[in-house]
Amino acid sequence: MQKLLSTFIDKHPVRSIVILIILVLTIIYSIWIYHENHIVNITYYEVKSSRIPKSFEGFRIAQISDFHNTMLGDNNKLIIDSLRESKPDIIVITGDFLDSRNPNIEICADVAKKLTAIAPTYYSTGNHESRIPAEFNELLERFRQCNVKILQNKKRLITLGDDSIRICGIDDPDFLDPEMTPEERAEKTFKRILALENTDGKYCILLSHRPDLFQTYVESGVDLVFSGHAHGGQFRLPFIGAVFAPDEGFFPKYAEGIHTEGNTTMVVSRGLGQSIIPFRINNSPELVIAELHKI
Repeated sequence: MQKLLSTFIDKHPVRSIVILIILVLTIIYSIWIYHENHIVNITYYEVKSSRIPKSFEGFRIAQISDFHNTMLGDNNKLIIDSLRESKPDIIVITGDFLDSRNPNIEICADVAKKLTAIAPTYYSTGNHESRIPAEFNELLERFRQCNVKILQNKKRLITLGDDSIRICGIDDPDFLDPEMTPEERAEKTFKRILALENTDGKYCILLSHRPDLFQTYVESGVDLVFSGHAHGGQFRLPFIGAVFAPDEGFFPKYAEGIHTEGNTTMVVSRGLGQSIIPFRINNSPELVIAELHKI
């Protein structure tokens, strides 16, 4: 074998160098992909609105999305330590906390307990939870035990001093029918949001898993939406961004980041975990911190 390799190198020196370079670059890039899939990036956003009450100036919201019962550091130490250091006023979970293909209740319950020890934690569902009703019901019970506030088509008030804001959460449309058309999903989502009537006109935060329904959120008049689902496109290209996202197709508009139209702002997390494809490219797991500012 060694003689055969030496003969090949002697006969094809240029080709051998090219192969060696490709091999080295492949090893380096593989190490980089492993590294970027085992870190947590924190992205900070400022959300500005004249409707934010004075008492909520600087109010800090941490978002966890698409956790998929992942493991980042020993017992998810990377996530928990990052959250503690960020000192959020509340934590919001925007769906797919469980992974339907490989659900692990214990990982999720352990993280939920640690989250509620940091700040009040609010949860709304994703499409993965709709696929595994037995495991989902067990997850809800574990959430109740550690006082996670479950927002399944429900609303609550958050009060600071003399001011308060409203936080709402709606179930992922797959809980109704996973075969719905995009138009049907938009219609059902609109009706669900309106059913959580904000008749007192308070600043309203909505937890809703799907960013592709942004126009529906705008039409409903909510102030701030937290979404996930797209995993940041899973694979991202330099200068281009996300390659593909479910329900949005190739080069999606709402795979990550902050988007504003009219009086509605939507924050889309790239998420922390993976599901079908067990790795990300140019797209590290993300923890979002959004801070409210009155203008």
